[in-house]
Amino acid sequence: MAAILLVDDEPSARTTLGLLLRRRGHLVREAEGVGAAIAALRADAFDVVVTDLRMPDGLGLDVLNAARMQCPDANVILLTAYPGWETATKAMRLGAFDYFEKGQEPEGLFRRIDKALEEQAFRRRIGLMSPGVVPAPLLPSPAGERRYLTVLFADMRESTELLAQHELDEARQILDGVIERMMAAVHAAGGTVNQVMGDGIMAMFGAPVPQIDHAARACRAALRMQDAVAAYASELRRSQRSEVQIRVGINSGEVIVRPVVSDLRWDYSAVGAPTHIAARMEQLATPGATVITAETLAQVERLADVRPLGRVVVKGLPEGVEAYELLALGAPELGAPALAR
Repeated sequence: MAAILLVDDEPSARTTLGLLLRRRGHLVREAEGVGAAIAALRADAFDVVVTDLRMPDGLGLDVLNAARMQCPDANVILLTAYPGWETATKAMRLGAFDYFEKGQEPEGLFRRIDKALEEQAFRRRIGLMSPGVVPAPLLPSPAGERRYLTVLFADMRESTELLAQHELDEARQILDGVIERMMAAVHAAGGTVNQVMGDGIMAMFGAPVPQIDHAARACRAALRMQDAVAAYASELRRSQRSEVQIRVGINSGEVIVRPVVSDLRWDYSAVGAPTHIAARMEQLATPGATVITAETLAQVERLADVRPLGRVVVKGLPEGVEAYELLALGAPELGAPALAR
């Protein structure tokens, strides 16, 4: 059971979602706008804040900022529609835990809330919850925690050319559409986007919540985002706006998972050679392709359809790394399932 603040100026949507959350055992307080939400945050503590993006008396960003000040341990989930994605992207960079596109089935939002609560429980376990309204310092271990996981890097090719060939607002809208689809694929596979870097993202699978199948989840996310961006590219071609493709790199290994606290949020940094190798795999990938290492392939070999690329050069590793292009991934059931994208 969690304490949830639900902020939406549409009474019917707010009432319906509030009822569904209460049926799941949560304590729900409703606010009809930004002002009411700020008052609620000053009066009570919440585990999760679910807020609409645009309301008559302000933006969900205002609620986000108030939550950071008044209830810093709360995870904020932004409700958005695609036309407002630029603001949603800004919210993610400012510290929103996740976003949910309105109009979809509520089960997707419930999964995001469950994940937010899991992440919060993990912070409690390692001692990162705030004692008051000021974010807690790194008390448990500045050195972090060793964790075997999978790291994914994805970026859009020729983003500089996109910015040069289009008006800034149009270029940002196209780029945000790509970032949105990459992040959605990571979230659908149970991963965590820990960095949004201009034209790309970094994601982790296996932290903060341990996942036995972290490598398979990362591979599925990669294939899903490639398909989603390809479909998006077809839409753009029909309107003669632009051509977009992404490249993805994946690697598995032991890293130091280290929480980093700033004035706005806390986040993870995965430190170690496996992170740099994953970034190198992304750089190696051709547009529209996903490249994985032998370390990742060893965990998904029975499921994966790959094309060997040979041993590639990685700075700092004289022996290089065996790389493979990921073509498809089968289902994890027993037997010999057919491979499919």
